[in-house]
Amino acid sequence: MIMKGKNILLAALLVLLPSSMDAQKKKVISKTKAKPKVSVVDAEFEERLENMRNSTQKVMFIDSVIVKKSQLLSSLNIPDEAGSVESYNKFFNTTGQANAVVYVNQLRNKCVFSKFADGGWDLYSSEMIGGKWSRPIPLKGLDILGDDVDINWPFMLADGNTLYFAAKGEESIGGFDIFMTRYDETTQSFLKPENVGMPFNSTDNDYFYIVDEYDGIGWFATDRNQQEGQVCIYSFLLNDVRENYVVDDYSPEQLRQLSEIHSISQTWTSVHARNNALELLSDVYKRKFTQKKKNDFTFVINDKLTYTTLTDFRSPDAAEKYVNLNELLRKKNKLDASVDRARIAYPTARQPQREQYKKQLLAAEKQSEKYEIEIANLTKEIRRIELTKLGK
Repeated sequence: MIMKGKNILLAALLVLLPSSMDAQKKKVISKTKAKPKVSVVDAEFEERLENMRNSTQKVMFIDSVIVKKSQLLSSLNIPDEAGSVESYNKFFNTTGQANAVVYVNQLRNKCVFSKFADGGWDLYSSEMIGGKWSRPIPLKGLDILGDDVDINWPFMLADGNTLYFAAKGEESIGGFDIFMTRYDETTQSFLKPENVGMPFNSTDNDYFYIVDEYDGIGWFATDRNQQEGQVCIYSFLLNDVRENYVVDDYSPEQLRQLSEIHSISQTWTSVHARNNALELLSDVYKRKFTQKKKNDFTFVINDKLTYTTLTDFRSPDAAEKYVNLNELLRKKNKLDASVDRARIAYPTARQPQREQYKKQLLAAEKQSEKYEIEIANLTKEIRRIELTKLGK
């Protein structure tokens, strides 16, 4: 009876065993066929990345150079007209802010700088008063990016209102992104910063955005596709008006490469255009490194007084307005040069192009006249302010 019971039990186990193995097999197959879940956050990020890629700005990159990140500031050989960027420790003759950066304007009477405090990076401003830098003031309006955002790498345009910086937070697409904002005199605060988009930003760290308005050249730094501790500095031509790549004219792969700066040669309109840009960039560097002439410029105050450097001005306001005057002169000269080119091309152009040239010429001539009036009025204002300061 015992043996018979054992045989019955064994038979029962043999019947149950295949079904148990089949269940395990089915479980494994079911697991391999299951589709991976995509989080809402990842989906939103990919959608945002695609939207930014589809709005990639059309920019002609002139050249690029790879340097150590520790040598980034010393490698940014921007012209004096654009101001200067320096390390916080060196500028303020201190220690403890190894990665903090200072931007100083051309007159060296105003600066914007980053500083690490209370566990994060923020931007501050200071002015030269009585030979000393004033107490740092936090820049208002940037906190709209969030409480846990790090902000560094500032650069200010000559207008004293347009600010570029790098920030890492919810509004960036990976690491530090470059942002732009403008100061609102009415609210005494900066407007909500805007992400400048691609190709300047990427899923890696993008640091500096620097503009030389006088020569129409810009620089920015990034660690995309670089080894640890290295960054790439790109130089590019400034556009008068932002223009994006037309999505329908490019394949998704081409647009991806353009948005990530796969090769700077892809951005050249022609070899001739790139060579002209290289020559312009070379002239900027030559002006930076060659010894300055004794007279930087000639500005007549009155019959007995002529200034040749910014340090000649006794009124800081007059000196600052002279920088604005110089920028107006640059814009007018650039506009007049484009008018001359249009006039040369007009006689040999076809009828539709002639009509377009005619409209452009009329608009440009009107703008040139406005510049002339602004230049004349600003020149008078500078003289008035400086003479008042001198008591004459």
